[in-house]
Amino acid sequence: MAPRPQEARKRVAGEDAITSPQAKKANNRKFRKVPWRAISFVLLVVLPTVMVGVYYAFWAADQYAVKVRFAVRSTTPAVGSSFLNSLGIGNGASITDTYMVVEYIHSRNILKEIDEKIRLRPRYMKPSRDFYARLAADTSDERFLDYWKSMVDVGLDHTSNIITVKVFAFSPNDARDIADAIINASERMINDISRRAQQDAVRYAKEEVAKAEAKLRDIRQRFLGFRNKNQQLDPTKQAQVQVGIIGRLEEELVKLKAKLEESRRFLSDNAPSVVFLTNRVNALKKQIALEKEKLGTTPSRKNVGQSLSNVLSEYEALVVEREFAEKLYLTALSGLEQARLLANRQQRYLATFEQPYVPDEALYPKRIRNTVFIFISLALIWGIGVLMLQSIRDRI
Repeated sequence: MAPRPQEARKRVAGEDAITSPQAKKANNRKFRKVPWRAISFVLLVVLPTVMVGVYYAFWAADQYAVKVRFAVRSTTPAVGSSFLNSLGIGNGASITDTYMVVEYIHSRNILKEIDEKIRLRPRYMKPSRDFYARLAADTSDERFLDYWKSMVDVGLDHTSNIITVKVFAFSPNDARDIADAIINASERMINDISRRAQQDAVRYAKEEVAKAEAKLRDIRQRFLGFRNKNQQLDPTKQAQVQVGIIGRLEEELVKLKAKLEESRRFLSDNAPSVVFLTNRVNALKKQIALEKEKLGTTPSRKNVGQSLSNVLSEYEALVVEREFAEKLYLTALSGLEQARLLANRQQRYLATFEQPYVPDEALYPKRIRNTVFIFISLALIWGIGVLMLQSIRDRI
């Protein structure tokens, strides 16, 4: 007898309910039979760590480190002269010089200079067995610069402006020689920049002296033209004489007026003495008016262009310009002399208080530390990957 449809559906659902958990357990057992975690741990963690350890144990070459410390200093104290300050000299070493040295140590210029002086490439190609750390024979200039940056570490203390250079090499003498070469090249660079600045300052000071001298010469020519035009060496003295003459004439006029008034009390206007005194008074008045007109104290349109006051005003303007030109010329001469004195001195130098030395022991590479670091890093990466895969499998 065939089963009913409802009973068949119940039977299929019951079988699915019974077989589904069993199938999951079977699949889990099959998955667990494959030790994928152990295999992945060996391949991704153990094997790379062993390779790194073998490299450090048998192939990695010893590296010697030399550390030097120095600062950029100036022998010239701060100068209060505004003229020298405008030239950009005499104010001591600045933080810009320190930054220039730091950047120069990692530049191609110092690399080329040191390579020409002490043959830098052969020194870094010595450990032939260390294929990773040594410099390849066919290395280009760009890669050589990157390699140089990896072998020379430069640090700067922004508080004290002290530069720390750490040089790595494959022999003690090479490390010391390279450190010495870096100090010498850096000092030459900063001295060359300082020397060019000093030469520019001297040239600028000479130009300022030439300008001041030309201006002073022009003022003196104008003085000569003024004196030839007015036929006077010093209008101020002429004005003093003119004022003295007017004062004496006015004093005499006052006396004559007093005598005239006294005579008129006893004599008539037609008396010879009264007429004489009257003529004298009128003549003195005309003379005083004429002298005042020469001095420029009366409004005369006829002689206003030649009045002594106009001449004196023009002369005083020329005197002020001449005094200013003379002071400017003296200041320029003083600045030129000081610029020459400073140019003859070594203004900037490297104060090296930790000299290069020959190391006794190779402190690098840190074989055990690097191997342990590689192992821990790979183990952490592997653990994170396992957790992510387990989470994804559980969701699926």
